[in-house]
Amino acid sequence: MSFSPLDMIPNGILILRLDFTILYWNRCMEEWTGLSRDTVTGTNILDRYPTLNSPTVVARIRQLFEGGPAVIFSPLFHSHLIPCPLRSGGLRVEKISCIPYYLAQEKCALVVIEDVTDLTNQVKAYRQMKKVAEEQLDELKKTRDAIYLANKKLNLLNSITRHDIMNKLTVLLGYLELDSEIAPGSQDCGRYLGIELETAEAIRSQIQFTRYYQDIGIRSALWQNIEELVRTVLPSLDLKGIHMDIALKGLEIYADPLLQKVFYNLIENSLRHGEHISTIRIFASDDTRDGDLGIIYEDDGAGVPDEAKEKIFKREYYKNTGFGLFLSSEILAITNIRIRETGTAGIGARFEILVPRSAFRWVAPANNQV
Repeated sequence: MSFSPLDMIPNGILILRLDFTILYWNRCMEEWTGLSRDTVTGTNILDRYPTLNSPTVVARIRQLFEGGPAVIFSPLFHSHLIPCPLRSGGLRVEKISCIPYYLAQEKCALVVIEDVTDLTNQVKAYRQMKKVAEEQLDELKKTRDAIYLANKKLNLLNSITRHDIMNKLTVLLGYLELDSEIAPGSQDCGRYLGIELETAEAIRSQIQFTRYYQDIGIRSALWQNIEELVRTVLPSLDLKGIHMDIALKGLEIYADPLLQKVFYNLIENSLRHGEHISTIRIFASDDTRDGDLGIIYEDDGAGVPDEAKEKIFKREYYKNTGFGLFLSSEILAITNIRIRETGTAGIGARFEILVPRSAFRWVAPANNQV
């Protein structure tokens, strides 16, 4: 029987007997494998291609000889059962179909091999583009949410700050009016002047606070390397011989560009209130009971009293340092990062910065980094 028409088909085609010997090998198979028809005809394909000689593959082909349906080997799971090299390197991705084929009274298996390499590569490229698009969409959503939250906070701040400054101005104007009614040089004059100066300083602090706060959320959040960021802060602080133990290599978090101020404020707070600090540790921990990643900041100073642990993050509460910890919590909140104090008074402060899964990642260091 002539199989010459099968040589015209641009797919690999071969015919197997029940004992897996090769009866026919078309021209396409010769080109794909580099093996001539004369070389392979009459040989056992399982001996020639060990990739075919697995119990699962053999069993499925035997079922075809025993009256079972056609067999299809998906390129997803069996991409190279009969390895066929590409000229550009690598192997063709194959979809193999086996169907019953009769030669006179002999039942054989007609094996058709389709080269789906291009299609597979296109699918991979599509999936990669889809992944990139989804990541970009996620970044845009994060940015949109951060801008919305920043605007909401700014509107609230403007309202509260106007109210606070008006109250302070009312006090200041009241005492200035009293000044105009008392005799120069009296005891009350000095007392009123002290209150006026204190009130004016409070107004100045409020205005300075709005200058810092207005920057929050103005620029889009971005991925930032935490260890590098912390180390850029250190030269601007007088550490007074304090040992800095920083273990955050490879950690990046998605946060407002003002994130640097958070770590500046934490270290400055330790220097100002720690009293007897010798060591500051900053490290990562997943033992936060919340499922978030914790960036832990610890010192061995005076610590924070229990009654002040929540107050220190409120705008109304500050001790010589202005609004540092309140600003820090607001900067972090732009990308849903939280901060809390969990240390022990008398032993040291411990701040936990809780980063949700969507806002942190670990990256390999650059080749020139140790």
